[in-house]
Amino acid sequence: MLFKKIGLAITFSPNGLPLLKSALRLKNLFNSGLCLIHVGEKNTETQSQIDQLIQKAGISRSSFELVWKKGEPAKSIINAASEYNVDLLIAGALEKENVIKYYLGSVARTIMSESPCSVLILTNPHLEPEQFKKFCVSVDFTPLGETAVKKSYEFAKLENANEFFLVKEFEVPGLAITVYDSRSIDDTEKSKQEWQIEEEGKLKLFARELNLKGLDYSTVALFGKQGWEARNFVKENSSDLFVVPSPPKKLKFFDKLFQHDIEFILSRLPCSLLIIRN
Repeated sequence: MLFKKIGLAITFSPNGLPLLKSALRLKNLFNSGLCLIHVGEKNTETQSQIDQLIQKAGISRSSFELVWKKGEPAKSIINAASEYNVDLLIAGALEKENVIKYYLGSVARTIMSESPCSVLILTNPHLEPEQFKKFCVSVDFTPLGETAVKKSYEFAKLENANEFFLVKEFEVPGLAITVYDSRSIDDTEKSKQEWQIEEEGKLKLFARELNLKGLDYSTVALFGKQGWEARNFVKENSSDLFVVPSPPKKLKFFDKLFQHDIEFILSRLPCSLLIIRN
């Protein structure tokens, strides 16, 4: 099973119902459990509002568990996900958050950075949920990177996706020194082309060793700053789901000032984003 239990925080925002319907679609697609989390006071009025939302979404009462939490929303949602063994947490987010939210944080950003499980951020959920047809996966040659590719590939097969891209960014240490020493743009460009071919070869070998079968895929090696190049590729290619392995540590305020590669992606989502965690 790709994901055993999906978690979603129920809210009464305009995106509340579209997110519920998206969670239901994925629950059926993955044949998984569903945990609905509400952060707030439990009373008759709130219970009635939740019941109405669930009914509008077409979710049967026997197919989910409802969890009530109090406290700061992001932390409460994260704690509930851990407590109830959620392995995919769904949340909504704006494609680009304003500066105040970026530096002070938001519920979605905290969930993206600190969730104990995989996270799916839907930038534009619809009342009639749509399938993901163009997948783009950011590759790193680590065990978690392999897991990210395998999970997203199985996801893409379930969706009968049209396109599946494996993207590997690379930088060349000492390139500026090479340019200075050679004093030749032609020599530098030739070196870049050689590095490009080498990286593409590594990526193709990585993909072959994963034995991906059942869906055609493409490999793309991108030269440039990590995070920036992949995001631009996803945007220009009009992908509708970008998959990344989780960064190795929680991002702090310092990382936001001197951006970690994934921090750039989180602050300027090119499309819906799936962060894979073990």
